[in-house]
Amino acid sequence: YSGSPCRTMSVRTPITAVLLPGIDGTGRMFGPFIEKLPTWLSPQVIAYPGLQQLSYTQLTEFVLSQLPVAGPFILIAESFAGPLALQLTTKAAANLKAVVLCATFVSNPRPHLARFAPYLLQEQLLSHPPQKWLARLFVTGFDAPDAMLEKALEIHKHVSVQVILHRLHEVIHVDVREILRNCRLPILHLYALHDHLILQRATREIQHLRPDIPSIGIDGPHYLLQTRPEQCMTAIEKFLYETAIVN
Repeated sequence: YSGSPCRTMSVRTPITAVLLPGIDGTGRMFGPFIEKLPTWLSPQVIAYPGLQQLSYTQLTEFVLSQLPVAGPFILIAESFAGPLALQLTTKAAANLKAVVLCATFVSNPRPHLARFAPYLLQEQLLSHPPQKWLARLFVTGFDAPDAMLEKALEIHKHVSVQVILHRLHEVIHVDVREILRNCRLPILHLYALHDHLILQRATREIQHLRPDIPSIGIDGPHYLLQTRPEQCMTAIEKFLYETAIVN
């Protein structure tokens, strides 16, 4: 990355890592990744309202009100949160120093399914938790610990089906390609080599729009931060040093 407007700072200066969760919105799956943060990165998990059907624009305003008002911070956004993080770059204060996009998208990652949305996005279809093998295939991967899978399934039981449906509709209609193209903050893009939820089309779109930003494939499933936390943190730390956010 070149042309970064950020200021150089010492690693002795604490930096807040604001973690934005995926579609469940709870942030309760970040534990394995938080354990790998270096001492100079302080985590702040922002959970979304669990009962309100908020658009991406409304979620942007909600998260904006909770961002650090003093001291440098970075955004680490997984999956559903990618477009949210990019929208925040147009509104956040100057203490936002960088954005990490993880296993995410900038427009509908499955456009070929949009025409079937009225039939697929039905409350009765989503009211039951998925079969474990499907959850492993699309989210956690087959090598994830049973405890991680059970926790992910348990969390979804406590998230309103109507809210999940609303967020899925938001995904279908989201388009932050121009924001990504014009964003001048340092950006790191991490993607899963075995992601069966966010397909390669979405990854290639980000790479095409911004060939200048580092785009790193990690050998893992959609749940990269959960199942490959050390590899993700290594890539993030290297990125923060190379962009002179820390030295």
